[in-house]
Amino acid sequence: MDRETNQGSYFCPATYRVRYFTSAQLLTKLAASLADQTLPRKIRQLSSYDLLVIDEFGFDRIERQEHPESANLLYKLLDARNQKKSTALATNVDFDTWPTYLGDPPLAMAFLDRLIDRAIILKIKGKSYRASRSMQNPPPPSA
Repeated sequence: MDRETNQGSYFCPATYRVRYFTSAQLLTKLAASLADQTLPRKIRQLSSYDLLVIDEFGFDRIERQEHPESANLLYKLLDARNQKKSTALATNVDFDTWPTYLGDPPLAMAFLDRLIDRAIILKIKGKSYRASRSMQNPPPPSA
């Protein structure tokens, strides 16, 4: 749990420390820690969680444009966690488009290499869960 904002807290057995971020939130935090020269401390902190969940990877274009070093910052974090702690990443960006998406093909390959090493990869095809749920419960007609 983020002690500053209480965001990203979800029930988890007491013996595991878990942290959730959207990709945009994480990039903003990493860029801020780079700016105030606390990046090594932030990387150590984020590397201490048993599970780090990064959601909405691929919806962070604005943050990546505002912070051109974003891909490098994410790589540093992933590299620090590699083979030590678990990381879950939810994305709609196919692996073969990551070099273009991140804007740095060698970095994208290194990023993916660490991410998929001993990973369980789930590819979900079909309609969105939220969209199918909303179709089952359409809103009432307006009066």
